[in-house]
Order: sequence, then C-alpha cells, then structure tokens
Amino acid sequence: MELFIIRHGQSIGNTVPHDMADGELTALGRSQAEHVKTGMLGANVTHIVSSPLQRAIETAQPLARAANLPIRVWIETFEVRNKGAYRGPSEPELASMYPEIKLEDEIAAEGWYCAGDEDEETAHGRARRILDRLRREFPGEERVALFSHSGFNRRLLLAALGLDFRSDVRFLQSNGTMYWLSFGEAGVNVKYVGDFRPLFQHS
Repeated sequence: MELFIIRHGQSIGNTVPHDMADGELTALGRSQAEHVKTGMLGANVTHIVSSPLQRAIETAQPLARAANLPIRVWIETFEVRNKGAYRGPSEPELASMYPEIKLEDEIAAEGWYCAGDEDEETAHGRARRILDRLRREFPGEERVALFSHSGFNRRLLLAALGLDFRSDVRFLQSNGTMYWLSFGEAGVNVKYVGDFRPLFQHS
C-alpha cells in the first residue's frame, strides 16, 4: 500500500483565537486543496479516505472530483480534541453538504460524536486501529489518500513507524502538506512533502 497522509487546508478555525471544533475552509484553504489535487494528478490514487470534519472533506473534494472517486468517511480519523465533547452532523446532513462522500461507519441519528478530552495513549490507540484498518482493507498495491488533521496524523505516523505514544518525535505539518508512506515487506518508507508541487508526470 502507498499511503498519502494529508493535512487539511486552512480552515476558519485556524484563523480565530477561540475554540472552533469544525469549520469550512478559507479562501487560502481552498487554494491549498487545489494544490493537493494538482500535486496528486498522475498518482493513480485508488481510494480517498477522510475525517468526518468539514475541513478535511473539503480538502479532499478537488482530488475526489478529478479522480472520480468517492470520499470514504471514517469517523475515527477525526482530530485529537482536548477541549470537550463535539457533536458532528448527522448522516443526512453530511450527505446533503457533501454528495461525494460515502459514510462507512454507523453514527447516531443526531450526528457523529467526539467525546473530547482525549489523552495521548487513547489517541495513539485510535491511530493504531485506523492503521490496522487501512492495512486490512487495502492489503495490495492500492494507493490511498487520507485527509485528516495534524494531531491525528502525528499519532498515525508514530504508529506506522512503530513508535510509542510517549515518543517526543514531531512531524512538520503546515496546512495542505503530506507524508507519503510506502508499506512493504522490508518495512515502511516515509517521504515528507512540504509546499505542494506536482510529484508525478501526467498527460
């Protein structure tokens, strides 16, 4: 599996001083999402997975439309949250806002739920579950673009590298940047992609 772990573009929540659990992309964020799409043209992505948060789905949209792929929403890829509970949109609300999505997890009628106040160990366990799910669902030569968040992406990278949740390793992650993981019998190769530029030749 080739796994592209992409942080969402700039959202309204990135620009305000108060807590904002979710929010749409800013104009800059939409531009960053377009850069992600351009950079990924020719990558032959076979699956797109996204956090249920708006900013991740909206970052995935340009690539999903260009690749003619659904955005597979996995609830447990939401951001690590330490500021209390958050109730996200219901399945009909999400489908109305984002017709490209394919919601693959059951959620309550009143909307998906994040309990918040997640500690390092719990967040790491969630990341390991997602990594196991990725390996289980995409065991071959699939190329998967995963759109999520800096906090969760860090835990996912630690899990992929076999590092403990207590590790002090940090990963550079500005909005719209990506880590490219290649899983093979010899282990995991990791490449960092900063300012997004085309990675592949395409016609």
